[in-house]
Amino acid sequence: MTQSPRLPLILTHRPIATGAELDLFIDPALLWFRGHFPDFLLLPGVVQLDWALTLAEQYLGLAAEPASQFQVKYKGAIFPGDSVTLALRHDPAKARLTFDYRRDGAVCSSGSVAVAP
Repeated sequence: MTQSPRLPLILTHRPIATGAELDLFIDPALLWFRGHFPDFLLLPGVVQLDWALTLAEQYLGLAAEPASQFQVKYKGAIFPGDSVTLALRHDPAKARLTFDYRRDGAVCSSGSVAVAP
């Protein structure tokens, strides 16, 4: 039995002035779609936050502070099979990582979290 993937497929990544942008494919086989609203599959918000932190560590070398210092806003759902762009921006002066997921230019979710200086 094969394990379901936990991370999106990273199609491309590119540096931006304060961070990185990653083009992601949201594989319908992702573990997170199992049982998360069986009749209306969508990517859970907590997974979006986790991916932002995981990918910021991988691409920007940042480590998150305790999760008590985060803010997230959800404006649209992310569905199996979607292609989205994740923008990660680091503000060292504020020790914050900001992120947003966009589909076709429209924000699906955005947020910020404390990171280690």
